[in-house]
Amino acid sequence: MHFRFSDTKYKIAVIIICLSLFSCRETFDYSPYAIHFGEEDKNIHAKNLIRLGATKTNDTITIAFTGDTHRFYDDLDDFTKSVNADSSIDFVIHVGDIADFGLPKQYEWGHSLLRKLHAPYFVVIGNHDLVGNGLRAYEEMFGQLNFSFIFDSTKFIFINTNSREFEFNGKVPDINWLDNELKPQSGFKTAIIVFHVPPYDNDFDSSLARPFYGCLSHYSHVMFSVHGHLHHHEVVFPDTASPPLINVYGVEHRKYNVIKIFNNDYRLETRRF
Repeated sequence: MHFRFSDTKYKIAVIIICLSLFSCRETFDYSPYAIHFGEEDKNIHAKNLIRLGATKTNDTITIAFTGDTHRFYDDLDDFTKSVNADSSIDFVIHVGDIADFGLPKQYEWGHSLLRKLHAPYFVVIGNHDLVGNGLRAYEEMFGQLNFSFIFDSTKFIFINTNSREFEFNGKVPDINWLDNELKPQSGFKTAIIVFHVPPYDNDFDSSLARPFYGCLSHYSHVMFSVHGHLHHHEVVFPDTASPPLINVYGVEHRKYNVIKIFNNDYRLETRRF
């Protein structure tokens, strides 16, 4: 047996559906790229800098690192629990890819877990974070793509190195900005660089790799750099002049790296959760 709508019934059904959609426009997002962050999901870095302050009561800075969490929310939740169990951790650095397709909802999911951390946290922009409307979502949730802060005489410099997402336009990473940030000035004695894509990866603009290495090696106060993107952990020494590049664990390994900085030196640890 076959049933067919008459033209009149069909028109009535369409009208009812249209009216329903209009009446529920406050309930449904018309686009997954629409950004409707609440106040608790905005300006996270500025808020966490206030929480962090500028100095500490002992001579060791302790930082927990993770990254590439965009598909591993259960692991990220367990990571936060492990970090919270160590009250000596001053802050957490996420080395990028908090979102998978740059969707605002994915940013919200990642932040909903990271906000459970007792310590402040900071996120450098990753290549997955930039998909679709991700650039605007990142800026609204966290702030500028390139930024820095000084904590206890150490300058932490976060720089966008996702060259492919900017069509290898010769401007990402911004070498001039990095060089200016690294110039000696009062307020910091050592510097640490944080980025997502390492300069030896195909997603990094090859025409900028040598200037990038040169910038890092030019300043003796650069202690090391930290990055993600590759998900595994390794320490790379580009040459005798350049500081080491530390690739930290992606969260899916259920491991994370902790770096303790003291007396112009550092110690790298791996922890399981």
